[in-house]
Amino acid sequence: MIRTNSYKAFIALALIISVSFMLPRRTEACGPFFTDAIFVYSKHPDFPLEKFAAGKIGVLTPSWARSYLVAAYRNLSGNPLSETEAKAIASVWDDRLNNRFESNDEQWIKSWTEVRKKVSGAAAAPPPINVYRNREKPHEYESFLNCQQDAFQNAAATLTERIKRFGADNEATRGWLAAQDKVFANCGLGNETVDPAKADQDALIRADRAYQIAAANFYATRYDEATRQFDAIAKDASSPWREKAAYLAARSMLRKGSLADKDEEGRPALADAEARLNGVLKDKSAAASHHAATRLLNIVGLRLHPEEKLHQIAHTLNRKDASTDFKQDVWDYTILLDKFLGDGSEESGGTETAAKPKLPASLTSDELTSWVVTFEDAQPAAAATSLDHWEKSKTLPWLVAAISKASGQGPGASALLSAAAAVDHNSPAFPSLTYHSVRLLMESNRQNEARTILDKTLGSDRAQFPPSALNLLLGQRMILAQNLEEFLHAAQRVPAGLSDDNDGREIPEEDSKDTPKQPLIYFDRDATNTFNRAMPVALIDEAASSKTLVANLRKDVTQAAFVRAAILDDRATANHISGLLGDIYPQLKEFLAAYQKASTPEARRFASAFMSLKFPGLRPYVTAGVGRTSALEEIDSYRDNYWCAEPPASLSGPAYQDSDEAKASTKKLPTPEFLKPSQSLAATQYAALSGFGTGPNYLCQTAIAWAEKNPADPRAPEALHLAVRSTRYGCTDDQTGKWSKAAYDMLHRNYPNTNWAKATKYWFK
Repeated sequence: MIRTNSYKAFIALALIISVSFMLPRRTEACGPFFTDAIFVYSKHPDFPLEKFAAGKIGVLTPSWARSYLVAAYRNLSGNPLSETEAKAIASVWDDRLNNRFESNDEQWIKSWTEVRKKVSGAAAAPPPINVYRNREKPHEYESFLNCQQDAFQNAAATLTERIKRFGADNEATRGWLAAQDKVFANCGLGNETVDPAKADQDALIRADRAYQIAAANFYATRYDEATRQFDAIAKDASSPWREKAAYLAARSMLRKGSLADKDEEGRPALADAEARLNGVLKDKSAAASHHAATRLLNIVGLRLHPEEKLHQIAHTLNRKDASTDFKQDVWDYTILLDKFLGDGSEESGGTETAAKPKLPASLTSDELTSWVVTFEDAQPAAAATSLDHWEKSKTLPWLVAAISKASGQGPGASALLSAAAAVDHNSPAFPSLTYHSVRLLMESNRQNEARTILDKTLGSDRAQFPPSALNLLLGQRMILAQNLEEFLHAAQRVPAGLSDDNDGREIPEEDSKDTPKQPLIYFDRDATNTFNRAMPVALIDEAASSKTLVANLRKDVTQAAFVRAAILDDRATANHISGLLGDIYPQLKEFLAAYQKASTPEARRFASAFMSLKFPGLRPYVTAGVGRTSALEEIDSYRDNYWCAEPPASLSGPAYQDSDEAKASTKKLPTPEFLKPSQSLAATQYAALSGFGTGPNYLCQTAIAWAEKNPADPRAPEALHLAVRSTRYGCTDDQTGKWSKAAYDMLHRNYPNTNWAKATKYWFK
């Protein structure tokens, strides 16, 4: 398997995993990684995936890998996976999600070494062995698994037999071992050649040596030479290696063709391998190699005859228990689709809106393939295609595809809604049909009907929905909220999983001391964007006072309400929420009292800013997901302190604010119905808050302004010290350095002998 930087590109070459190549060892990105909530999986269905295979498919998503769509189609078509098939396809997902393509080469080599030690005079350890070999120029950065497990197993078994026959201290045995060391040296960078045995040596040793010479050439990538030598062995009736030699000659040609720089350059070798493998299968004397030859022949077919192979596999997958190796067929089927359509990665030009390469016309006749390709296609033409298929077939898979691509005002919407309403609630299609029915109703301004469906479904059919699907429905219900209480009920979500998602695979973390156990109810981004951008501060105050919110969310909303109201100088709201905030965080009571006693806007502004400087976890925004985990008064180690100019999305840490994911998460969302009358006020308040900029800049300006007018205030030097500190540990921009230096200069100029000045040795850009 070629090493590459694209995970899906790894998979695209996995069709030859069973024989010659393996996926590269995956290197994880550098941390830190933050555990956060995933409310709706975008790369795969909810865990455990066995439930998905068994028919609990939730709301189907086009961004899922094609292997999930295969299982979905089977379940939707009334031809569910058998228990054997479900286990097999779950094994595919397990391998891919958990990168089970690593060679266990250390154990292979260790087992070989233990047998090797039995030879008298052998070194305690063999010469260094690297099972991966770099490709020749211009592919030096790519490598493949050259020596596989069977090579070490065969060598160990052969050496054991030779020790029994010749003895552990016999010259013939030691010579065999010396030759084998050269063979394995070629696994990595070696270019060793093995000398022939002497003419007077035992016939078995001479046969062994001929085999070792061919193997050494194979691993040194001298495939033509290896093929000729294996052919010669196959003609030697006295050789114990004769039966497998023809198979190994074919394997040499397969390896040669697979490693060719261009597909066309490799075709002659692959065609040669195909002919040889067919010959092996016809040779009854080579029966021991028939299973391996069949697997190689399958690989050759994938490379030489992809259209024919895709046809064959598609028809096989669509029939229950028709496949003799369902796992391999699913694997090969999705790899072939990747070959024709790309794998969705940047390397293959894949984006949500980019036009996808077209399958050869002959392949669109396969129902499974046509459905998978159409369902995942984001182009407008796919909507018409899926609707046409459904109108002709009236089948459930095409109903799901058609309704998922339809628009509320588009053709066929009414018929699709009627058909969806008639589907049994126990059907695997029910979650998808419910979600998209509600979406179509909302798009056609039939909110009352949409609300009725959601309330009925969430009330009586909740168990039918995996967490991701349930959260999608709650997101719709939140937008349809007619008052604050309805909004708060729908805004609180149980995550589908908790993960640091450090490599984009959305793998849930196993329980550990770092994984939050409780609470497990959070806000998703749609809710926090509504709080932060579309809700007036007085209503945020009302939300904080509501008994509907669970404790952790109430804490976050309460602190956001106070800090926002204080910055906007909404004194009435800030004073109203102070009591609740003090009850939640008793350590704030002293500072809240100072705020309440302040008689001028400047004094209130400084009092609230001083409290924020003392408690870096305070911010005027509500956070999605797990959020900040450091104590309110502590400086977070990863600079998740104070606030940025833009509201936080998810994944704690200021560095996240500028990421593409953060920007995407703050795209314009529909405003819940009950907030529409207050949109103008909310927009005005949000614009004013944004105008103050990033937290450290605002806090520096506030501390400086107060110290200029109130130099005798004992809080002033500490505030300046903390303001400078905020520019080191908080969110910054191109103005931060100016304000950090200004606060630093004032502190050292006006309060040079204070401990605060002595503790402030630097300012920060």
